[in-house]
Amino acid sequence: MGILSKESSVTFVIIQNGSGGIEPWINKARAVIKIPLLMEGALVCLALSFVIQNVSASTGDRSQMFHSCLENCLAENCSAIAQEFHIPLHLRLLQWTCSDECKYFCMWPTVDWFIEAGIGAQQFYGKWPFLRIFGVQEPAAAIFSILNLACHVAMIRRFNKEVNSKAPFYWLTNIFCFVCCHAWFWSTLFHVRDVRFTEIMDYLGAFSMVLFSVYHFSLRATALSSFSSLSSIIFGSAIGLFFVYHSYTTFFVKMDYGYNMLINIAFGAVNILGWSVWCFKHYKKRPYVKRCAAFTSLVAVTTLLEILDFPPFFWVLDAHALWHMTTSPLVVLWYRFLIDDCHFLESQVMDYEKIA
Repeated sequence: MGILSKESSVTFVIIQNGSGGIEPWINKARAVIKIPLLMEGALVCLALSFVIQNVSASTGDRSQMFHSCLENCLAENCSAIAQEFHIPLHLRLLQWTCSDECKYFCMWPTVDWFIEAGIGAQQFYGKWPFLRIFGVQEPAAAIFSILNLACHVAMIRRFNKEVNSKAPFYWLTNIFCFVCCHAWFWSTLFHVRDVRFTEIMDYLGAFSMVLFSVYHFSLRATALSSFSSLSSIIFGSAIGLFFVYHSYTTFFVKMDYGYNMLINIAFGAVNILGWSVWCFKHYKKRPYVKRCAAFTSLVAVTTLLEILDFPPFFWVLDAHALWHMTTSPLVVLWYRFLIDDCHFLESQVMDYEKIA
């Protein structure tokens, strides 16, 4: 049955009852829809212009094929009178419910139906279909999130070995590492299992990295100046208060995806632009600054992967996962710059002390 031959067999093993597994749901769903495949394709394409405006739903989960399959699955497995079926422990630990299982397993015959109609894979509930592995919702993105976290841990250990603890920006770099590790931790959990809490923590974790990077730049741009202490306190307080306010509204008022994306892009652009100007100003006199310039340029390029949107390769590797994969080696480049920059600042401080 094409791409669904393996998925259907997995479904039959994990979810089955007296009616004989998932096949009756698929057959009932197909029986409801008697429109020829080409006409189905035309109708779905027409519906795209209306569905795309709704973030909470997508073409896949709005299709009649998926709706019919889900309706039958819920009635036969998740209703009060349904015969209870067993969900494996590892799935229950990851909070997969009966309705979640029905959505997941009805998704695949619907994907097959879209592909047979010549439309191609569509999104479900705002996400591309991913092959779940041991209950992990987005395996590739989860693995690459762990890789990013591991790179930060490895490089901060190298940083602490090579940089004097009394050097300027030593503790700031350690705090930066903590913020990044915290963000990648929640990124991992979010890609393992997408629920409201992990989603919000992933968004806030990513935003905390962007904000702290902007704060780091502001400190570095004013380092060794007469007003650096006062400006760092004022700007740091402003950024901290804004993050607290944004976190509160995201948790308790509204999870605004558009606004969250807008402020991430805005602060990210400020960060990249600021570091780019700083690099252009100093790279001739300080050769190590080229590492910062390379990092900034590569971050801007790899972020373009977030703009791309295509169905996952092998139902595992999508643009977002590829973006996480490309950011991990950049961590090494950034910390190498930070090590050299701390050495430079330390030498500058020593020179000032000698003059004094």
